[in-house]
Parts: sequence; structure tokens; C-alpha cells
Amino acid sequence: MGKTKKLLGVVLCCALSFAACDKGVDDGTREITSDNISGGGMEGGENDGTDVKTTGKPVDGETKDRNNGEESVDVPVVSFEILSVAETDSEGNELIHAQYPVFCVEGEGYDALAAALGEQNEVLKGQADSFLCDMRESAQWYRESVDASYQYMQKSYVYIQRCDKEFVSILVLREVEEGGAHPNNYRNALNFFSQTGEMVKLADIVTVDDALREKIRVGLHSNYPEFEFDDSLVEQEIAEALSGEMVEWYFVDGEISISFPEGSFGFGHAEGSLGVLIPADVKE
Repeated sequence: MGKTKKLLGVVLCCALSFAACDKGVDDGTREITSDNISGGGMEGGENDGTDVKTTGKPVDGETKDRNNGEESVDVPVVSFEILSVAETDSEGNELIHAQYPVFCVEGEGYDALAAALGEQNEVLKGQADSFLCDMRESAQWYRESVDASYQYMQKSYVYIQRCDKEFVSILVLREVEEGGAHPNNYRNALNFFSQTGEMVKLADIVTVDDALREKIRVGLHSNYPEFEFDDSLVEQEIAEALSGEMVEWYFVDGEISISFPEGSFGFGHAEGSLGVLIPADVKE
């Protein structure tokens, strides 16, 4: 048996009096209840497993006017909700649950952006459903064999990093607990051209060349002085990650944050995802 919980809230990218969009991703077959919102961005718990610099602001369920009541400009308004789909055991106790965000857009001339985020909603919902399906057997075994009260879970955190006439940049963090000593942390950066809804590549924003790769290498040394980097490996993996678009990147305070997958540069899962900030020298 499954159920879905809905965490209600809104993040505004401009000053508009705006009510949260209740887009029907849930199919209506599961119980929906309201919960409170807490923590950074929006989520269901305190995120202590990721080292992330953001500008996204948490909300407490009320619409916030970001222009002090002045007339708004014609920029997109992105709102989101956090839904939580769950599976229960034979006795009706929640065995495993996964949170996922649902986005919607308001604003004149941003239909393409709304459609693009709608597609991402389906991707994120599918990922949560897959987590339930893939982990159910393992979660049942863990509860029966290791810890009778343990619950597999996926928490989601959302940060709106930038939202204007040019770009929309959103960071989605997932913290997954599945019986290990530490949760697994995943980042999904969603970057769009506001006018067209097309995904933005890092190469659309900055010039990916030897100078950028060197800037990243130096930044890694500066950010993590306690790590002993093998520079030959670092240089190789930076080049491969950038050319293969394997990094997650997003705007933050006039800069761009670039994060590499966990396990990069010869380090293990415990070190997490390593990242750097670079100038956001947006191409003309």
C-alpha cells in the first residue's frame, strides 16, 4: 500500500502576489495530507550531508513579496511543492518513502519554460517511484534482519538559485538513507534559458578551455587543503567530467558552483562531492 504526502510552500523568483500551484502529479489514488516545512530550501529534514553554497531562501508556507510591495516586473515566477510517496509493510507501517519536488511556472511569455519544468516533474517523480520499487526488498530485509524500526528514505531539498528573464537555475539535493553508515547524497542542477525553456550547458555560459580547467584544479587545492590530490589524476578527471558534462553546476551570487560526482579524484564516498566556484562570465 502506498501513500503520498504533500509539503506546501512557494519560492518566488520575483515580486508577485502568488498562490502556490497545485499541479496534479499525484494520480489521486493515494492519501494526501499536509505537513509543515522546515530547513533550507524546502524538505523534510535537516541536510547535514552536503557541502553546498546556495542563494536559495527557505519559505514557511507564506508568499513572500521580494520587491517590498512595488509593482512586479515581467519575469517568471517558479513555485514548487515537495511530495512524498511511500510504501508500507503488510501491517501498514511505513517501510520506505521518497520525497520529490513538483515545479510550476507563472508569468507572461514563459510557456516554454513551464513545459520544460513539467517534463522535469515527470523525471523526478519517476526517480522517486524507482527508488521505492528498487529498494523495497532491501528495506524489508533490513527491517527484519537488522533494525525493526529502520526506514529507508529519500529526502529532497530545493534551492532556487537564479530566476530572471535570462536564466532559471535550480538545485535539487537528494539525501538517501538505505542502511549504510552515511547517507548517499545526489545533486541535480536544472538550468534553463528562461525565454525558450531549453537546458543551459556550462559551455553556453563560460569558455571551457585549459584556463578554466587550471582554475578548477587550483580551486580544489584551495578548498580542500587537507586532501592529498594526485594532480595528474585531477587534471584527467576534470577534463573528462567537463567534456562529458558529468558535473553539476548552478548559479550562486554572481558565480558558478561546479560539483564533481562523489568518488572523483580517487577519494571515497565519505569525502562527498567536491566543488569549486568560478566567475560567471556569461558569454554574449
